[in-house]
Amino acid sequence: MRVIIWCLCVLLSFHAFAEREGEAKVGDQSPDFKYEDKDGKIHSLKEFKGKYVLIDFWATYCAPCKGDMPYMEKIQEKFKKKKIAFVGISIDTSKDVWIQFLKQNPLMGTQLIINLKDISFIHAYQVTTIPRYVLLDKEGKIVNINMPRPSNPEFVKILESLKGL
Repeated sequence: MRVIIWCLCVLLSFHAFAEREGEAKVGDQSPDFKYEDKDGKIHSLKEFKGKYVLIDFWATYCAPCKGDMPYMEKIQEKFKKKKIAFVGISIDTSKDVWIQFLKQNPLMGTQLIINLKDISFIHAYQVTTIPRYVLLDKEGKIVNINMPRPSNPEFVKILESLKGL
């Protein structure tokens, strides 16, 4: 119960302290991010230009996030030769906990952790609950700001409908 209350407080603080300007909408150019992977390498949205990008906002303490991970792994395997990048962005506040989780649960795709000093990216997408999935086109424009979960068959149907995938 303490973990749930803590998670809610973190998400509410993201929402409460971020400005309302710049909220992303379908058709908008996605804001960029600069987040690091478990090895400390900084990644930017710009490096995925020319591919569709599926962003998965998640956290190690989120049971629904973990419940959808096996589905996401199967989907990534199915689409591995397609022009789509899968980017997981953890909103964990402890990088050590996140790294330990990834060691115990190796995940496909590019796995990143937010920088708590810059939450503008997650605020632009109005991420107040997780898991949350966002789909961008090859130019970085928002196609779907609130994708269904990977466990929902509609998720795969949406991906299969993408042109030039």
